[in-house]
Amino acid sequence: MMGAARSRLASMEAEFLRSLSSGGPFAAGSDRRGMQATSQLLWTKRVRSMAKAWPELAALLGTRLAERAAEVLAGTPLPPRDHALQAAGPIPDSLRLKLLAVRLHHRWHLGHLVRRSGPAAGATYLYQSRRFVCVLLLPGSRLLDFSIGPLGRR
Repeated sequence: MMGAARSRLASMEAEFLRSLSSGGPFAAGSDRRGMQATSQLLWTKRVRSMAKAWPELAALLGTRLAERAAEVLAGTPLPPRDHALQAAGPIPDSLRLKLLAVRLHHRWHLGHLVRRSGPAAGATYLYQSRRFVCVLLLPGSRLLDFSIGPLGRR
């Protein structure tokens, strides 16, 4: 019996968090005004955190950051990679390199970024400079990298 109650409570908590993160709909009997205000505060904090974590993205989108964030993130959890950024339009080379650095130094574990302790390898294509960059990170050693380019049609 206790398992069913816990399961029901977990389901209710998940629904509550989903409604807060997406701006509704809210459960019947809840304080609608309070829920909307809390939802808006959480959304504002999320957009502000995005701008602080990715200043290049904020600079790229400018005053459209909140609007684009609403389009890309509303109602869906952030994916464990940089796919959500694809909807922002062309990603500058500087941001692609920063994303590569994050992937080299961190990995996704249970929905969170955690610091890597072992070796890592990664690659990305820089569209602006038409270069392909490969990087190898070995613990206790310096970063090994090389690039090939320019690539593409002439």
